[in-house]
Amino acid sequence: MKLKENVEKLLQQAFEENNSLFLIDLMVTSDNQIRVVIDGDKGVSVEDCMYVSRKVEHNLDREEEDFSLEVTSAGVSEPLQIPRQ
Repeated sequence: MKLKENVEKLLQQAFEENNSLFLIDLMVTSDNQIRVVIDGDKGVSVEDCMYVSRKVEHNLDREEEDFSLEVTSAGVSEPLQIPRQ
């Protein structure tokens, strides 16, 4: 899936630029709905979600593939998924 691969690369670049943030989950549905769940060493702010969203959205071509993008933080009630959390 080309879209998912592109998103993964863009996320990797975003996390290299802001290494306190990290990926928890990435889902791309068949109708190009992208859902990114992030966490951070010091928590996640709205600004962090906006930062990641812009890094992805501004580098994808909507004319090539239309998509919707949601970037969210891992909720407090969600179970821990990776050791870094």
